[in-house]
Amino acid sequence: MQADASSSRDSKDHHWIKLVINAIKAVGTEQVRRNNTLFSTLDKIQSLLTDTSAMARGRKEFLRLVHDKVERRLEQGSDARPDFMSSIIKNQEVAEKALTRDELDSNAMLFLVAGSETTATTLTGVTYLLLSHPEKYQALVREVRGKFDSMEQITIEEVNKMEYMIACLQEGLRYYPPVPTGFPRVVPPGGDYISGHYVPGGTSVYVAQHASNHSTRNFTDPEDYVPERWLGGEKYKDDVREVVNPFSFGPRNCLGKNLAYAEMRLILAKVLFSFDLELVDKEQEWMEGQRVYTLWDKPSLFVRAHPVKR
Repeated sequence: MQADASSSRDSKDHHWIKLVINAIKAVGTEQVRRNNTLFSTLDKIQSLLTDTSAMARGRKEFLRLVHDKVERRLEQGSDARPDFMSSIIKNQEVAEKALTRDELDSNAMLFLVAGSETTATTLTGVTYLLLSHPEKYQALVREVRGKFDSMEQITIEEVNKMEYMIACLQEGLRYYPPVPTGFPRVVPPGGDYISGHYVPGGTSVYVAQHASNHSTRNFTDPEDYVPERWLGGEKYKDDVREVVNPFSFGPRNCLGKNLAYAEMRLILAKVLFSFDLELVDKEQEWMEGQRVYTLWDKPSLFVRAHPVKR
């Protein structure tokens, strides 16, 4: 999401943002190449005529910069500043907790990707959905500004009590999950039955979140953005809410989901407390035609932000 282009500072993405997005795209593309012979063959033929390796190069550059960042942080030691790395560095002295250099780089990359672009994607989607539904936007603004009198009052503890905000974000995660496909698992050797269907061993399977979240078998009016479905509305009493698992499910679900919830609620509350928002292009169907490379490949969403006068 960007401010209105006429008033933004330089209308350019930060270099790291581009690197993260290209790295995510490269992972999705490489998975298709590895698992689809036809795609891989066509890609090789296309590479003879055009450059098809730009995303892969971007991912390598991202990994190199992550390695350099970790190197500089390690040189500062555990007492440099309180962050994730300070605890990791302290545990390097404990044999059973120590991480290898590659593991340090891998986890740093995970923090940069999983802790940033997914949350940004959700907040951008929810912003668009709210501004496209003025009555929902106004209801949330009333909740935020009716609860807080100053920015200092907006804390993690307090935003976790805001029922309508939580419903707006949860409905956004249903309507526009940041990872709209799924988190693949491999069927064990010998195959197995999934929902009554035999699936051969070695097959990658997942539940496509966008499809299940927009299925009439699971939700009433699935194509409508309705935060009230999470607040006990009678019309939506038969919704299968447990279908919505934006952070995956089971032992491999997202370790950082509570941090992500806190970030989303704090950021949205502080923005709506401070600014009145409106879409620059009110006719734009922003979600139409978006491609998926693990995450959505989003166009810019231009929003005018007017400071609230108190």
